[in-house]
Parts: sequence; C-alpha cells; structure tokens
Amino acid sequence: MTRKFQVLAIMMSALFVLSSCLKDETNEIIYPSDSAITSFVLGTMKCYKTIKKSDGKDSVYISNITGSSYKFNIDQVNRQIYNPDSLPYGTDVAHVACTIGTKNSSMVAIKKINSDTLQAYYSTDSIDFTVPRKFQSVSLDGKNVVEYTVTLNVHKEKPDSFIWHAGNRFEAIVDAKGMKALNCNGNLFLFVSYGQSGAIFCNESGQQNGWKSIGENLPQPVPADAYRNVVCMDGYLYLYTNDVLLRSDDGLQWESTPCQGINRLVAAGTRTLFAYNFEGKLVSSIDQGMTWSLEPLDNDGILLPDGDVSYCCLPSLTNSHVENVVLIGNRSLERFSNDAYAHVWSGVFDTTSPAAREPWMYINNIDRSAYFLPRLSSLTAVAYGRGIIAAGAAGIGACQEAGFKRIYYSYDGGIYWLNNSNYYLPTGFECSGPFTMTVDDHDYLWLFCAGSGQVWKGRLGGSDNSDDQKIFTK
Repeated sequence: MTRKFQVLAIMMSALFVLSSCLKDETNEIIYPSDSAITSFVLGTMKCYKTIKKSDGKDSVYISNITGSSYKFNIDQVNRQIYNPDSLPYGTDVAHVACTIGTKNSSMVAIKKINSDTLQAYYSTDSIDFTVPRKFQSVSLDGKNVVEYTVTLNVHKEKPDSFIWHAGNRFEAIVDAKGMKALNCNGNLFLFVSYGQSGAIFCNESGQQNGWKSIGENLPQPVPADAYRNVVCMDGYLYLYTNDVLLRSDDGLQWESTPCQGINRLVAAGTRTLFAYNFEGKLVSSIDQGMTWSLEPLDNDGILLPDGDVSYCCLPSLTNSHVENVVLIGNRSLERFSNDAYAHVWSGVFDTTSPAAREPWMYINNIDRSAYFLPRLSSLTAVAYGRGIIAAGAAGIGACQEAGFKRIYYSYDGGIYWLNNSNYYLPTGFECSGPFTMTVDDHDYLWLFCAGSGQVWKGRLGGSDNSDDQKIFTK
C-alpha cells in the first residue's frame, strides 16, 4: 500500500475494530471522539556555520542543535504551533524529525507541501519545515479532525554581523543645526534645532519613513535648544524650557510644572532626573522636578561635560535594584581647547533608596588614556545590549581622530572604549552636519545624519531580543 493511503487504512482499521467490538454485547468499547495535539518536540538538527580560516577563505562546519531545548507554543484556539525562540541561523529545517503527543492517543497525519494529500506521521520521519506544514489530529472514532499549522522560526540574519537598511532622504533633518533622538514608551522621538527654532518628530511604526511632526502639540513654540534639554524617564519625555518642566508619554499631550533652579536637563535614571544648575553643578530630582538636590562628585565639577551630552542608564547584572547612569560628552571648545578626549562620569544608584547617594566617579581619572573615548563633534552614545556604543564626527580641540572612523564600544560602563569589529557604520554612510542615534525596543540602532538627510536602521544579527529577528518560514 502506498504512503498516501496509509492514513485512510489506519482510520478504516480503527472503525473495523470498533464495529467488531460492538458486536460483543458483554464487552462494548466506546472510542473517544475528541482529538488534539498536546505536545510538539523537535529532534536533533544540523546547523551549518561559515567561518574565516587564517588564509581568509571561508570554511563551513556542522554542529548539532538539540531541538528539545526549544519550547513550542500550541495555540489551541487558532490551531497554531510555533517556537517563540528562533532556531540559530543556518539550521537545516528541511530535514527534521519531531515527536508529537496527542489527546486520547488520537492519530496524526501530515499534508504534503503542494497538495491536500495526507500521509501518516511517524516520529522517525524526516520532515521538510522550510514552509509551514499542516498536521491533522484524528480522533480514534474517526469523527473528529483538528488541523494545525506548524511553523519553525529561524534567525534570518547571521550572528555577529551588523545588518543595515537605508531609508528615504529625511528632508526635515538636512538643514539641522542640532539633533537628539530618544526611545520613550515604545516610540521614537527626534528633537531638531534649526538655529532659531526647533521641531519634534515622532515615529510610532518603526518604519524608517514613518516620521510625523508633533511639535505643534507643545504648549509653546518648540525652542531651538529643546534637543539639549530632553530626557526620558519611566515612560515619559521630560523637556525643560523657560523655568517650566514639560512631561508627556506620547508627545501629543503635555503636562506643565514650574521648575526653578536648573539651567539644563542632562540625564535620567529610572526614578531620578539629573540637571545642571546655573552654577554648572550637577543636581538631581526624585520628585519629577519639583525640588533639586546637589549631587556628590569624586572630582572637580569643572570636568563635567556641557556639549554633545549623552546619557545611558544601565541595569546592574547582579542586583535588580541597582543601576548605573553614565554621563558622556565634551567640554566647551572655547574654554578647554586642549581636551583630546570626551569626559565620562558614572553614578551608581539603588532604586529602592533613590535619596541615598554615592559620589559620581570621574572615569577619565584612571590612567588608561589609550582607551579613552575621543573628543568628537556631534558625539552621541547609547546603551546597546549590555554595553555602550558611541560615534561622532571629526575630532575637535586636541583630538585628531577622523570623523565617523568607527563605532566605539564599552563593555564596562564607559571605562574602556574598544574597537569591536561587530559594530561598524553602514556602507554609503554620509553625514556633513549634526549626528544623533538611538535604539528602539527591537534592538535596532537608528542613525540620523544632517546634511545628507540619511536615516539608517541596523541591528547585530543573531540577537534573541526581538521578534523581528525571527523568520516565519512561509
């Protein structure tokens, strides 16, 4: 008997046994009429990886993937079976064995890829999952058939390789004199200065061309220096201007609170705002800007950056209540023309006791100048993965570094800045004016380039932190 008739034969055999048993009035057997797939487990699979040999040539090696390590969700309402954690890039899903569990030992059949022809399922079979496959669970009485779609998700990008995508020319940033991008509450915001005026743009879709102007929703005209005075904390944008602190979770509706004693908003933790007062000292607020307290420093406050300021809030890897706020930027070129490196400060905070303070540490005080972050114009730093990445245009002051030479990476909160070959700027990158960047909720790094109007979107391949990194093989 050919394979395509096996399922029919099994069902007929079951009915024959049922009818035979019913003839014996003393031993009546009733077979269950309900069916369902209750478990789905992959077997061992092969994964093909390409590496560079010492002579520069590619070499392919094969490793085994333990399929049982990948949990499968079974959606009984929509009849979908899938793995939420993607299989590694290069996994051979064209030859996969799987073990299927069913309710009441109901039978399982699988449809062929290009037709509705059914064939019996066996756990030892090699099945092609390069496309979603249809499985049927058939009750033992043959009266109930439930069909499921099984999809194997596989990483579509090579690990340790930054994949960049270019958007259309963004005309609104071509003539920008200053910019700052933020990810807040799941949306991207871009604050732009044109010298005498400002603008705010929002992107809710995550598409490179999905920007819309929202500056008209501000209670006042967007200040030209808004990009220097905006931070994100606890799902809210905080914008300081003219002794007023504005707050919004969407950039459309803004709350206004009088705010005295500060000159510039520079950073934020999960519960604390940080600013400079009119004396240039670092102050903080744990009550959303109502009151401000002087921050303790382990060095002279004259070393605080006041230009191209970025901040990163990094969670501790060992204590869920502790975070590290890193302040990065340059000092005034007019006052400190001999600076060759950016100035980096680090503060450690216990979120359960926000009022308790240890002094901020001046990172550049450590004798390791070979690993300092260069003093670059339009310097921007953002948290990415478990570290910080930074980039900028040509060096200023005593820094002779070429503009956008590379992306700098720090794995230790800004102490050492290294050249990580996994991070690089895209081919065709062009920026002849201010520059900024941010990271969205799907681990995409966004680059904004004045002059050229370029908007780039990229991510390190192999990341497990985003649904977008998965490929639904269909």
